[in-house]
Amino acid sequence: MLKEAVLPACRDLEVPLSLMIGVRKQVNPSLRLAGDALGRADLRALENLCREFPANRFLVSVLSRENQHELCVYARKFSNLMPFGCWWFMNNPSIVEEITRERIEMLGTSFIPQHSDARVLEQVIYKWNNTRRTLARILSDTYRLLSEDGRGVTRGDIQRDVTRLFRSNAEAWTGPRAHLSDASTQTS
Repeated sequence: MLKEAVLPACRDLEVPLSLMIGVRKQVNPSLRLAGDALGRADLRALENLCREFPANRFLVSVLSRENQHELCVYARKFSNLMPFGCWWFMNNPSIVEEITRERIEMLGTSFIPQHSDARVLEQVIYKWNNTRRTLARILSDTYRLLSEDGRGVTRGDIQRDVTRLFRSNAEAWTGPRAHLSDASTQTS
């Protein structure tokens, strides 16, 4: 169904397929909806999707901390892959900072730092506030290091990066493919 219906429809409609990888369903059924957990996933299936369907775009969030680095490597190798968000058990402030810092170091601003999988409004408010605080620290550190290494950082550089992280990457990846080149500067 994925290869013969979903992916062709996504391609034809110019919309990305969003994948949230790593759930282990109902490890404790007595907890019902709260009974799911996480597990390290084999991301070779994602590698195959990106390679076999280059005309499709994939927004990907992984649930396991151990998969985060591999996801960044794949995002460097496949321009049709955009990491997004820190999902569910990855949404602890220390882990959000670790993942976001790793993505900045490996991908520059070619990712979407956060998304909402919130079931109630209060979760969105928390995620937004935490993401802004986290990115402020990480970007400040990054710009300081660049400055110490002799590269000037302008107000325009900062505005461009913040706009990409909080707006234009998401707009480009959820809109028509013609805008993809604006937000995708993948490196090898």
